[in-house]
Amino acid sequence: MLTQSARLLRRIALTVLGIVVLGVGIAMLVLPGPGFLVVALGFFILSLEYEWARSRFERTRRKAADLADQAAANRFSSAFTIVFGLGMVAAGIAWIVVETLPASSPWTGGSLIFSGLVVLATMIVSLWQAKQARDAGLPTPAELLDEREQEERADTEPDGDSKPDGDSEPDGDSPKRAGEATQDPAGRPG
Repeated sequence: MLTQSARLLRRIALTVLGIVVLGVGIAMLVLPGPGFLVVALGFFILSLEYEWARSRFERTRRKAADLADQAAANRFSSAFTIVFGLGMVAAGIAWIVVETLPASSPWTGGSLIFSGLVVLATMIVSLWQAKQARDAGLPTPAELLDEREQEERADTEPDGDSKPDGDSEPDGDSPKRAGEATQDPAGRPG
């Protein structure tokens, strides 16, 4: 059992680490790197101490997985992501070895290598999951994501058959009442 001061130090350390990782992840959303994965890692670290971070971690983790699954569903996206990840690893090595590059240091190079490896690992896992699903005759994660998005759209879109006031037609024609016969233009009952 941790003492009161040890718990406080742990909470402070996890909070600071979580905020730093979260900040790096947010920066990676616009800079090269696996932004959503790093944001998810930041929320995971914070979730060890804070309840509010647990739900955010789960949403961010799902979003990162969904993005990876969508990339794995398209051959061009998969190839681009793999080349991008390898390029980040190569750039990281260059930033460590070539001292004349701006901000050349092991930290800069190491962060690029780490980001590239995370991108590659995420893509490999997504491709492996898609292959496992196809081999088992099940829908791939990307197909499940598409189905879920279609269901969500169907739930949020207004029903095209319903009338706003229930009585009138939008084009001005009167509605057919039960028991009423209609006729087509030739005079035949409808």
